[in-house]
Amino acid sequence: MKQRKAFAVACTLLLAAIIFLSACARTPEKTAVKVLIVPKFEVGEMSGDFPGEVQLFYERYCADCKEIAVPNATPTTHFYMNKESGVGILVTGAGKSAAGLSLMSLLSWDDYDFSGATIVSVGCGGANTGVCVPGDVVVVTSACDFELGHRTDSSELKGQDSENTWFPDDSYIEYSCEHLNPELCEKVFNLIKDCPLRTTELTKSVLAKNFPNEIWAQRDPHVMKGTAVTGDSYWKGEAGSSDAGFIAQYYECPDEYAITEMEDIAILNAAECFGMKDRVISLRVAVNMDTFLKGETPEKLWVVDEDYNEKVAEENSETLDIFEPGMQNLFDTGSIVIDALLEGTL
Repeated sequence: MKQRKAFAVACTLLLAAIIFLSACARTPEKTAVKVLIVPKFEVGEMSGDFPGEVQLFYERYCADCKEIAVPNATPTTHFYMNKESGVGILVTGAGKSAAGLSLMSLLSWDDYDFSGATIVSVGCGGANTGVCVPGDVVVVTSACDFELGHRTDSSELKGQDSENTWFPDDSYIEYSCEHLNPELCEKVFNLIKDCPLRTTELTKSVLAKNFPNEIWAQRDPHVMKGTAVTGDSYWKGEAGSSDAGFIAQYYECPDEYAITEMEDIAILNAAECFGMKDRVISLRVAVNMDTFLKGETPEKLWVVDEDYNEKVAEENSETLDIFEPGMQNLFDTGSIVIDALLEGTL
């Protein structure tokens, strides 16, 4: 009798072991992500040519890593993963839809563990005239949606022009503005505030010519904290700049409107769905102005199809030669933050 019981127990244990081992075989171990870098676009190749938002980070943290297809992702999504360091790079594509959907698709993928990850959104943007100069790096403390609300063309109201062309709608307030983790923002700012940044003689001369005797236009680039205003349309002009400033004030952002971009509100909304909003860092480098400078027209800025280097012009803030050194400024500050995250000191 005792032998039968012992045999039954042994068979039960063996069966349990087989079931456990089968389950392990069916469930591969997830890849842990420590830092997810989120740029939005690249200008050309991933390495070795004129850099966009991705290239310098790819060369440093994911060199030679092959692209990994993300399930159920948009065609704009490109993902690279360095399993040894725990650093991933997600290229989302430009605009709120591409950015939000790309991040949602990746964070939903069971093959990767984001429970300990920090998202570092990196990119370029347009400087708030009078606040930023091209080359500045902004530690984003809040992001607001430029579209969610009511927009008007007050020129149609004869003799009744309004000061603003954007008016708020509180029914959108839960997702039209997101404040980043203030403690983390302060740590990031203190970590990179003294990082030397690049500028160019052309950039400095254009600012001096367009804004004579303006103290803000005479300074060199530096790291600052500020609010980002996210717009799907690549707008430019005094009316838009005024609206962006009003939007930041309306949402009581802790820092004034500093830079315009096309993705951060979507990045933050997507991260919040996964309980990760407090682990999002956003760094934006200013590469142009949000208002026209003398000699600029929309046609000169956006209609002519030329290589970036061929379009560089002294009267045109959109094609100043600050873009490439701006990408270096973004990388210099961003790499300090990423390295600190990997070392566990941030």
